[in-house]
Amino acid sequence: MSTASHNIPQFAFDFDKLRRNMDAFQARFDAFVADDRKRILEDRNEFEKEIAEAKEQEQQMSNQIEYYKEKEAEHVQESAREQQEVQETESSIEEFSRKKQDLTILRDAVVAQILETQSSLDKKRAERSQDRAKFLAQSSLNAPELAFWEQNLGLRIEGFDDDQLKIVFTLISESAWSREYYVVMDLSDPDYEILRCEPQLEKGVLDGMLTRLNESRDFGRFLKDVRNAFKESSL
Repeated sequence: MSTASHNIPQFAFDFDKLRRNMDAFQARFDAFVADDRKRILEDRNEFEKEIAEAKEQEQQMSNQIEYYKEKEAEHVQESAREQQEVQETESSIEEFSRKKQDLTILRDAVVAQILETQSSLDKKRAERSQDRAKFLAQSSLNAPELAFWEQNLGLRIEGFDDDQLKIVFTLISESAWSREYYVVMDLSDPDYEILRCEPQLEKGVLDGMLTRLNESRDFGRFLKDVRNAFKESSL
């Protein structure tokens, strides 16, 4: 036993150095842990910052998406309104085109009617001028007959106004031979017209005599008809 104990190698441990090494290692380890903890904290803060920024960007993008959706809806409504306005404008143009075509047709019809009426009036004026020329020529030829009418039948024809004649009758009423009965004739239109009548005869009587005159152009018969009508009204 004694011999064996003497054979075991003897080690000399420097516990102070080991303790110092352990303390240095502990210090380095604590520093490493502290640095790692600081780095982890900084990374977490940076991550949380990036998350916050990402959320803010996401919110901004969401707001922009909503904004553009509203703008898109407005553009759709505006496009629909413009399309409706275009359709209404096209309908109005078509309606105006139809009205213009109708008015053109009506205008052409009115112009044609005016031309026809003008032609008819020109024809009647020509006939009236011929009648007046014949009347004047016949009056010059019938001067003795007119003198007879004036002296014995109390007839007098006066120029009353432009294209107007005043036909005066006397010797109508036995109670007043000098009393004048007259009618004023308008010769300006193709058809004769009675403007005044004194004393006034019944409208039906005047219209009948005037119609016969315009149809027959027999002025002598008209004078006889007027004298007879005055004679009957005086009785």
